Amino acid sequence: MKILGIETATMVCAAAVIEDDNVLAERKLLLPQMHSEKLVDLIDDCLRTAQLDTNTIDGIAVSIGPGSFTGLRIGLSVAKGLSFTSGKPIIGVPTLHGLAHNAIQQKLCQSGDIVIPMIDARRDEIYAAGYRVDNGNLDEISAASAISLGACIDSSREHQRVLVVGDGAEKFMSYLEKVELEDSSRYIIPPAEYRHCSAAAIASLGALSFLKGVRDDVETLEPFYVKDFYTLVKTQHQEVKQ
Repeated sequence: MKILGIETATMVCAAAVIEDDNVLAERKLLLPQMHSEKLVDLIDDCLRTAQLDTNTIDGIAVSIGPGSFTGLRIGLSVAKGLSFTSGKPIIGVPTLHGLAHNAIQQKLCQSGDIVIPMIDARRDEIYAAGYRVDNGNLDEISAASAISLGACIDSSREHQRVLVVGDGAEKFMSYLEKVELEDSSRYIIPPAEYRHCSAAAIASLGALSFLKGVRDDVETLEPFYVKDFYTLVKTQHQEVKQ
């Protein structure tokens, strides 16, 4: 199964084409606020490298959040456009699940570990979810939510090994140093290049859904913001004024 994956939930702008468990092509840029200018070119480059086009892939998987409002809208709009014109099915993949799945693909964790993917939600909050690793699979133990850094520590105290990934990890590291947590060594934070969102991971999760017969309605699929958009706009406006 050949799947196009699209990732634009954070500063990462990325596309990938996979076939079964093999990555045929992957392109990404770490350029904030450039998604609208670069995404289509990245997709075209991936398809050309994989010697495919939108008529010869089997489906489109797109990261649907939480994350940047603008980035999510751009990624979903492009994905929907491709789905409409090609007639290929579309599936929305939760961004935090994609981050955790990428940790599995990168072999960053082992069975029994807890993976907490984090995305910066501004101020002292993060978007986070919790997954337990079980023989290469992920079992969700806490659903995606916007929580404070302190609450994230409180909710993970019982776990011995906690892998932290996503762009919220750096914010989390700074907080750990600030509060001088005695058992902070149980939090494993890999190098930055392994923490980013991955279009290949989104494509991989999308393929699993398609194989199960799951797909989304291209007309009604919407981003998963967690926070209300108008609350985000008000918060950002207040911070700019300050």
